[in-house]
Amino acid sequence: MKLAALALVALGLAIVAAGSCSVSHRSGDFACQTQGDCSKDRTCIDGFCALTSDAGIDAQLPPDAALCPAGCTSCVVGQKSCTIDCSLNGGCKQQVVCPAGWSCNVLCSRADACSNGVICPSGTACTVTCSGLRSCKAIACGTGRCSVDCTGSSSCQDVRCGLACACDVVCHINSSCSNLACKPGCTSPSQFGGCTSAPTGCNTCL
Repeated sequence: MKLAALALVALGLAIVAAGSCSVSHRSGDFACQTQGDCSKDRTCIDGFCALTSDAGIDAQLPPDAALCPAGCTSCVVGQKSCTIDCSLNGGCKQQVVCPAGWSCNVLCSRADACSNGVICPSGTACTVTCSGLRSCKAIACGTGRCSVDCTGSSSCQDVRCGLACACDVVCHINSSCSNLACKPGCTSPSQFGGCTSAPTGCNTCL
């Protein structure tokens, strides 16, 4: 009886030892028999698709568009820089609002783009390019640097510098540039009108 008991104990220990040394392959996704079983960035080695040395592990991941504030067509999150390209969203028929704490580059390139206003109440800076026909109406700068370029024909109506630390509104021969409200003493000497931050006291940005 003792011999039988010892034999059973030995058998049990052997089973446990065998189980502890076994490997459970929970996924066969990376198993391979030939190189054709692996993706381009892996090599079939000893039955498994292993990453190659130049698989680009350290490659920079593309920016996550989901991190951009609402309204930005693209952005640089680390710099809190927001681009609003109105050629991509129907010409910005609704009022464009620069996100608080971000610098904005608003591109009003389509005809009648940004016709319901561009406001930058809490943006760190606001740059508006009005290159579309009759683009840009009711632009209201915030307290940051504000730049408006009125290159489009009949562009720029009702541009207000407000409390911007610096405000430059560049008007061209075919632009409208009507109802401009520059900072006091900061009207551009250009024959086409506009506002400038060049004179003393017109640029108080830090």
